[in-house]
Amino acid sequence: MTGSEIEVRIRDLRHGGSACVATRRWPLSTLVAYLFDGRECEEVRSLLASGSGVAHDTHSSWSPVRMSESELTAMERGFPQGAPTGPLRPDKVTAVELHVPALRPALTVPLRIDDHPLILRAAARSAHARFDYGPWADVYIATLAPHEAAELLEDPARRLSDAGSAELAARVIGEDDAALHFHVPRHGAPVPWLDPG
Repeated sequence: MTGSEIEVRIRDLRHGGSACVATRRWPLSTLVAYLFDGRECEEVRSLLASGSGVAHDTHSSWSPVRMSESELTAMERGFPQGAPTGPLRPDKVTAVELHVPALRPALTVPLRIDDHPLILRAAARSAHARFDYGPWADVYIATLAPHEAAELLEDPARRLSDAGSAELAARVIGEDDAALHFHVPRHGAPVPWLDPG
């Protein structure tokens, strides 16, 4: 089963969805990796069996696939592991997100990657947390005090995109710490669902 290809129909939800449709033939492992976007194993198994789901701002559909827990676990072993890869190199960061609160975040605000002193200080003290299948990258995390998070949120130019989440985050910080998440793609582990080149 792991070597079989699946036809996946992908509809982009960011641009209205109706006109942005593509069909891909992916190995089953690629579809599984794609569906791990913020999900746990049981959720992925359920989506596979249903034949459709939302991931990476797209709605995708395929012929339903049933996988046992052990089959999915065996496939996951072939994905990059979460072993620390050394200290964060700021020049390798492709995305920065502010998570509020730091533990069990309720809000995420994407920030611009730049040389803001606060972001650079946080990057220097960040620690490797895991390899995240969603962004398909190593994630380094640095905790911020509430006043540091507030400083980043006060500057609208600092936000990469905002649908009101920054203002809401600024209101809920209170006494809770926030955290910066730095995404670093891993050398030798390209995103499996993107066409090479």
